[in-house]
Amino acid sequence: MIAVTSRHGEHFSIDPRHIERIETTPDTVVHMVDGRHYVLDVGLDDLLRTIRDSRAELLVVQKRMAGGTAELADSAATLRVERRARARDGDSPGSPADRRPVDGPPEG
Repeated sequence: MIAVTSRHGEHFSIDPRHIERIETTPDTVVHMVDGRHYVLDVGLDDLLRTIRDSRAELLVVQKRMAGGTAELADSAATLRVERRARARDGDSPGSPADRRPVDGPPEG
């Protein structure tokens, strides 16, 4: 999803995968595959840059998640997502770190 602003100042988001076409006569008009259209306050170049950046960010996140860990950061917070080798039901043995005995308080 990308955040956009209409010519009248309304803020909303659209899914760039659902854009059918974009016209620039003289306003930037985005036509969606479902028939809706939006008149935006940005030029074509800025809109295409926003779509490109959104797709690039998505590819980076997918690549990081495929590697096992994803760190998503923005100005407000950091979200860390990890794939675990251990199932929630406890049947899976998990990693050696998950199997270490817990005898007392952690050292350190």
